[in-house]
Amino acid sequence: MAIVFFSGCINSVPTRASKNQTTPIDPTIPTVSISPSIITTSFPVITPQKISTLGPLKTIKDSDLWFTMQVPASWEVKTEPIPIPEGYVGIIYETYLFEPQEFYIITYAISRDFDQSVRNRYRNTLPQLLNESTVTINRIIFDRFEWKTEKIVKVAYVVRKGSANERGFASVILYTVNSSSQYQQKDFESFISTFKYETPEDIKSAVGEETKKVQ
Repeated sequence: MAIVFFSGCINSVPTRASKNQTTPIDPTIPTVSISPSIITTSFPVITPQKISTLGPLKTIKDSDLWFTMQVPASWEVKTEPIPIPEGYVGIIYETYLFEPQEFYIITYAISRDFDQSVRNRYRNTLPQLLNESTVTINRIIFDRFEWKTEKIVKVAYVVRKGSANERGFASVILYTVNSSSQYQQKDFESFISTFKYETPEDIKSAVGEETKKVQ
């Protein structure tokens, strides 16, 4: 499973599993006590923006998962199915946007309370370092989780069930930034600001480069 939840060192949160490793997710949703000081209740709206300082951009699209996004023209974006965790009913895909552990998207079919389990597990991960907020991007409501230390920043955008696309898919967008990263945090945030779910009609006519499918 590509979303891995560990307690302890922030270097393990969140990250993708090794390609040859299946990491099951406990379907039991834990009871979590959340400090009100950790979670903000504001709903800022992120406006899509053009990114001119990072070189040419291109629009990518996934005609099966019904989303589009802008990324650097040099990126080779791939999507592949990943192992289904224990207790989950549905399909899960991972889209590799940049380096595997730096920037990627998990797309899953909405099933039971899996999306809430994802949130609860993030809230249980180093809560003393967690900053949670809610943002709206292109009419999609995300719960945003950020962990930050002096050396590393990890961020996860979790789509709310009510904002899933018309095909019944929701997404988790994740990135990691450290001192050796080629891109800055503001760069990844700019890319995410262009993420959009398309309607069945719009995805057919959407202009963009199809993500490469890996079986």
